[in-house]
Formats: sequence, C-alpha cells, structure tokens
Amino acid sequence: MKRKWSSKLLAPTTAKKMKPVLREPVPYSFVRIVQQYGLLKSIVSHLQPEDLLALALSAKAFYHAIVPRRKSIENLLGRMQCPGRGIQIRRRCHQKSVFFNMFECTEYVTCGSIATDRVVKTRPCVECKVATCDECRIHCVYQSIYEKPCAEDELPNFSGFIMLNAKEVPILSPHHLHWEHVVTEPKWQDPSTKKVGPYHDSGSIDSPLEESAYGPPENINHILDLDLGQNSLAFSSYSNVADPSPVLRDLYKTTEQRKRWFCDDCLLHIGSSGKNLLHRPCHCTLRGRYLDRWLCLRCYEDEEEKLQECWPTNINKCGCGNQIGRAICTWCWGSVMGPIEG
Repeated sequence: MKRKWSSKLLAPTTAKKMKPVLREPVPYSFVRIVQQYGLLKSIVSHLQPEDLLALALSAKAFYHAIVPRRKSIENLLGRMQCPGRGIQIRRRCHQKSVFFNMFECTEYVTCGSIATDRVVKTRPCVECKVATCDECRIHCVYQSIYEKPCAEDELPNFSGFIMLNAKEVPILSPHHLHWEHVVTEPKWQDPSTKKVGPYHDSGSIDSPLEESAYGPPENINHILDLDLGQNSLAFSSYSNVADPSPVLRDLYKTTEQRKRWFCDDCLLHIGSSGKNLLHRPCHCTLRGRYLDRWLCLRCYEDEEEKLQECWPTNINKCGCGNQIGRAICTWCWGSVMGPIEG
C-alpha cells in the first residue's frame, strides 16, 4: 500500500516575513584607526617619539600601519611635539655664574612644545628626523639670561652660553655697543615676558663672567660667517690679548676639533673606501655647519663624539706617521690653509 503525502504538506505555504534584526554598528578597532593616515597624524601630534615606538612594537598590525616605509615614519616623527631633550641637555651642560643670584636675573629656557607666551619654531632634525624646537637645537650662542636695568634710562643686561660649554658669557645687544644702525633696530626686551626672542646668535659676546683674562667683545655675525678654511679664530689683532682670545676660546676649540692631518696616500685610501673627498679648499663657516642645519642637541653630541673617535692620532701628523701632508676639514673634506693648532 502506497503512502500518500498529506494534503497539508502539499498545500502551498506562505513565506514568513523575516523581521530585520537591528544591531549596533560595529566600531572601528584601534588598528583600523591607526591605518587611517589622517587619523594617525592627529594621534601622533600628541605623542612623544618613545610613545610612537612603543605603539609600533606592540603588535605587527601597528608596526605595518605606522612603518609601511621609511619615509612614512620620518614624516610622522616630524609632526610630533618636540620631546624637550635639548632643554635637558642644556641644563646638564650650562652652569650659571656666581653672579646670577646676586642680581635680579631671570633664566628662560623653555621647550617650544610648552611655551605659551611666544611662538617657537619647530622643524624635523636633519639627522634623526624627530621634531625639534628652536630651543632644543644647536646654536652657536644661546642667549637665555636676562637682568633687569637698575634705572629707566639704563639698558638691561643679557647673557648666555657658547654652544654646550659650561661658562656663562655676557651678550651685548646692538644698543650696548652704539652701532650705527641701532636707530632702526628696536631695543632688546625681556624674552621671559614678551613675545620676542630669545636673541640667539645675535649681538656680541664678551669674556666669560668668571674669566680673569681680558678680550674685546666680538661680533657674533662676523664669527658665524668667517671662512674657516682660510682663517682661524686663534689670532687676535690686539697685542695685549692672548691667542686665542678668551672671548673666542670655546668656539676656537670647536673649529679646531674638525681638523685632521692626512698624507696624500692615506687620503687616496680613504677616498677608495667610499668617503666623499672633495679636492678643493675648505670654505666652511659656523653658520653653515650649525645654524643652517636644524640639528637637535642629541645628534649634535653624537656628531662631536664620533669626530673625536675618528682618527685620534691625525692631529699634527698623518696617522701612518708621515709628516708630509695637509690639514683636512672633516666637515667638508676640503683642504684647510695653515697648520693644525695643537
């Protein structure tokens, strides 16, 4: 006997309408956010380099989002706030004189990332690419201390430091020296309260405050633009002033440390190993070496340390022992006129 399908089963059925299930939108994960470059730039602007590194190393997804290529990480580092390392280095190296507390002096050393009373330029360091403010990069003369005038008709006093050398030095404004063009220049103001300055690499420097030897003030612009391949900071035009002058002593040491002595055979050997040797005279200046390069203080210290480690025996003769040779500038690898000062 055949079984028959039930008429209920064979009857056409009406499809039930499925009610849509309302769900909350799925939120973007943090990885998806980091993968959006526009959002990543906004996040990075509030981070320190160490924070970005920790985030990149926390997971492969973060690393590939942050470092898809070298240029990307360099761009992000340049968009950060200045981490303030240069201020820390300056405070470690610079020492205020004993006269600082005897007079009404104010020190203003503030990183551009937290300065609220004035605008401080910030650019990527030319070496490490980390965002570096104007206060945290290398300057030949830091002007960072202000002394109020004792009377209304007097000028304020300014002082600071030569690069990262410890001694505090007086800094004279154009009005202190009564230059011919002072009429067109405004008087220097207190950078700690006004939206001006500091006046780095400006004016003239005098002998360190605690220096017993005498030296005439030196125009900073003249020093910065001096052709160091053809001239030396060692020689003074005054018979009663030591060579080098106490005013120029620290900058003189900096310019001399770049010089090394090589014979022609060793120069050829260095050139064959890939060193970009330039067979022309050196025309380096302090301005071109330091001020025109936006170099953070940590990279500056690294450069100076490496310079001391390279060719330590090539001071007054070639490292091979040959006395016949020439002085070479290790900044540009050009020939320097005259002997190396020992």
